[in-house]
Amino acid sequence: MTRRTLRIALLACSFALLLPALGTALVRTLPFDTAAALLGPRMIRAEIGLRTADGAVHDYRIDRGRLTKRYAAGSLTVLERDSTAKTRLPVAATARVLLNGKLVGVRSLRRGMQVAVPRDGNLPADIVYASPKSAPAIPKASTRYWLGSRMFKAEIASKSADGTLHDYLLDRGRIRELAPYSLTLRELDGTTATLTVAANVRVKLNGKTASFAQLRKGMTAIVMRDGDKAADQVWATGK
Repeated sequence: MTRRTLRIALLACSFALLLPALGTALVRTLPFDTAAALLGPRMIRAEIGLRTADGAVHDYRIDRGRLTKRYAAGSLTVLERDSTAKTRLPVAATARVLLNGKLVGVRSLRRGMQVAVPRDGNLPADIVYASPKSAPAIPKASTRYWLGSRMFKAEIASKSADGTLHDYLLDRGRIRELAPYSLTLRELDGTTATLTVAANVRVKLNGKTASFAQLRKGMTAIVMRDGDKAADQVWATGK
């Protein structure tokens, strides 16, 4: 997956392990079952741009894979599902590790374990999710935060059960223009994106099934597509 260009702002404080307050406070514009599937066990890696309440823009990256060696020199080395090359991920020595629900340190990680490593831009990760064999689950509150109402752009690489690689792209913003097979969004980082929409696009408006023709300028929408394909799903809110 090619990394999308996102403006990166440094975190002023450490990212909370489960993000309980933020996760419940934000409005969920993307259905949780969809968000959970996107960041679920079939995810390979993700890059998520979001803007926090203080106006700062963040570029969160999540890498998932099998640990090929123990923690050393400030990093973890993992082998991701779509690659034969090993990836070194910067991780703080004080990072917290959630291993099968138990909080441990990075020195407890062993070769062969499955890990998911989130970090903000180029900062070392201060959280690692781990499991001895299967892909570790990402907490619900974290999923709601990353793909919640402050997300404006995301790219998520995934590998389906049949081995097909997918590159899911999400754009969120206010609808500025509508055409028969496209829409233009103004996103939270101030940029605009014009997206092609499939003729059979599935639309949810205020949680109910709707048609593309029911969308209006000023509505907030999340548009999802797979790679270079036309968008096939839109979730919108507004009147």
